[in-house]
Amino acid sequence: MKKFSAEYFEKKYRILFNKLLLKKEFLDTVKELRNKLGLPEKGFENEVELSRYFIGKMDEKTKNVLKFATFADDYYHKNAIDLDEKGSKEKILIAYQERIKNKKIDETEIIFRIAEDISDHNQMITKDPFFKKNKYLSKLHPETLKLIRKFWNFDLLDEHIMGHFVEKYLFLGDYGINQYIKSKIACPNCRYIGVNHFSPIRSNMKGGSEGANSKDYIFNEHTVRLLSLYFNCVFLIIEPYATKEEVLQYIEDNWNNLKEHIIEKNSFYKQFDVHPSKIKESNFERNQLIYELYKLSKKELLKKYKGEQDFSLLGIYKETIISAILREQYKIDILPEAVKKSATRFAKNTNTQKKMKDIRDI
Repeated sequence: MKKFSAEYFEKKYRILFNKLLLKKEFLDTVKELRNKLGLPEKGFENEVELSRYFIGKMDEKTKNVLKFATFADDYYHKNAIDLDEKGSKEKILIAYQERIKNKKIDETEIIFRIAEDISDHNQMITKDPFFKKNKYLSKLHPETLKLIRKFWNFDLLDEHIMGHFVEKYLFLGDYGINQYIKSKIACPNCRYIGVNHFSPIRSNMKGGSEGANSKDYIFNEHTVRLLSLYFNCVFLIIEPYATKEEVLQYIEDNWNNLKEHIIEKNSFYKQFDVHPSKIKESNFERNQLIYELYKLSKKELLKKYKGEQDFSLLGIYKETIISAILREQYKIDILPEAVKKSATRFAKNTNTQKKMKDIRDI
């Protein structure tokens, strides 16, 4: 069976991010939002600097709560505390008070706590619970969400990945993107694009007081909403007694049926030209060059052309001039009839939003 390396996935993530960068007005909108929020022009240099910035916006009460939460998490893990055990919470509180008496808690610990949260490749930066009651920090998530919703559409595939791309780029620029991809591909559970798993736990269920075999032991509303986001997907249900070999063989034997359910029966994605090989390596710079030339008039193209051929005659279309410019000045061979197709495809892929058809019309 084919093995997919970290390098393979890194290339896929880079392609997806480039597709986002090419969206019309994305870079200008990010620049405007950074200015509005008082962020550096190119984002912060690293997670620690961003963490210092966030903490600098917090009042003393929030900082103290954050200090206690940071200490409690650390103490809980180091001492293997059972929080359900009687007196365990009091034990943590007493230990914290001892630390305060000895003046051993400063902002360094909470700076690295927030920096670690920022580095998380699954958690959104602006959804930190300590931001909620702060006048400035509470505005960051709604503003970031508006930016994500403006530029994400189904042609960019995974909404979760794209949301992280937008947020990491907004606050940390290119550094944030590089660190996110590095962290993502280092995790075998998270590196796959379009493949994930869900295993319900007690917090996903209601009716727990009646037992797991009760007819009322069903998904709660939060879980129903979560799973409903994946209406266009196929779920693979693996019973505890199934073996790895059987599961792999099941996928091998039934792959055509699985893809039929996803693509043929569920044609929702078809309108966005999404198919199994969607994340393909592409020459973005070449296609952008063709698009920029195609936007020019024949008169403007004649000024740009430095060759010896006479394209000013009637009946010679601008595609022919573009083809000559690309060949003679950029060493790019493309037939005139392919110029329009390439430019049109590039324009289609850089549109910010695409009008969605009614599902009944697909």
